[in-house]
Formats: sequence, C-alpha cells, structure tokens
Amino acid sequence: MISNLLRSETADRHKALEAMMFVNEIMNRSLSVEEYKTLLIVNYIVHQKLENTLANSLDANIANKMEMNSRLKLTSLERDLTYWNIDPLTLPALDFELFIPEKNNAAVLGAFYVLEGATLGGNVIKKHLLSNRNFEGHEAGLNYYGVYGEQLGAKWKTFLNVLNETVKEEDYALCVTSANRTFDNLIRLAEQLQ
Repeated sequence: MISNLLRSETADRHKALEAMMFVNEIMNRSLSVEEYKTLLIVNYIVHQKLENTLANSLDANIANKMEMNSRLKLTSLERDLTYWNIDPLTLPALDFELFIPEKNNAAVLGAFYVLEGATLGGNVIKKHLLSNRNFEGHEAGLNYYGVYGEQLGAKWKTFLNVLNETVKEEDYALCVTSANRTFDNLIRLAEQLQ
C-alpha cells in the first residue's frame, strides 16, 4: 500500500522538519509565542501557495471522496494570523522555487499526504499549547492546530483510503517524490524564516 511506503520513504524528511518546527518545545510546553508565530507563517505560506492548486488538480470524483471542501485550512490559518496581529502582506517572499506537483492524482495525493499528516498531529499540538503558560487564554489563536476537531481520526482514515485506492503501483515513485518535495518546501521555508 502506498500509505506504508510514504511513511517509510518520507521518514527522514519528516524528522528533519520536526526538528525545525519546534517539536521539542511544543512537547515540553516551552514554546514561545514568537516560535508559534513562525510555525503559523510557515504553514500559512505553504497552504496559501498550494492548497487551492492541489484541490483543483484532483479529479472531481477523488476530490468528492476526500470531501475536499472540508479539508481546506487556509481560512483557519488566516484567523490565527489575524489573532496574533500578523499581516500576510508583510510576510517575506520565498527565496527558493516552490515545488508544485504536476496535475496528476498520484503526485497531488503525495503532496496532500504531507499537508494532511501535519494536521494529524494538530490535536496533540493544540493540547500541549493549551497547557503551556505562554498560551493561557489564547485558544482563539489556535484554529489551525484544531481544524478538524473530533473529526480528525475519521478524516485521516478517509484520506488514507482514497490514497490507497487511487494511487496505482506504477505511480508509487511519483507519489513518493511529490511527498518528499513537499516536505522540502516546508523545510526550506522553515530554514528561510529562522
């Protein structure tokens, strides 16, 4: 199954990204508001540049199976930026060429694997942030990390089902390459903002 292959073939980049995205600080409840703002900015820029393009690149029947309209996260990120007084117009331009997958279901689903996987950890991240004294009384600024709420497990399962049903073995390499290059987008942007 492609989902298992993606997990193993993207593991190194996943670890590299976690190291840059303050995972230790989140887990030990020491994340500062400024570090959190960096997380928001990285996620906002990538979603702002990729989300609609990816959603519109999938075949309609696949987008419907995924319930694509309920997976868009840009609005939640925009609410968080507003809450923390971050003006999207003041964010830096990318100093690298962003990878955008070709219009191919396997490639697009590889990119979505990264974006959906980031959401999978959101509830755990939000729970840790809410127990961090730096975020007391700031739940209204944590929309992105709780975007799916109680539907998180069901949404991930639906995504994996669509992924595994859609991506055929001859397209596994394309899907994995797209996922790794999407991870690279996040890693390079995190590097740029540090």
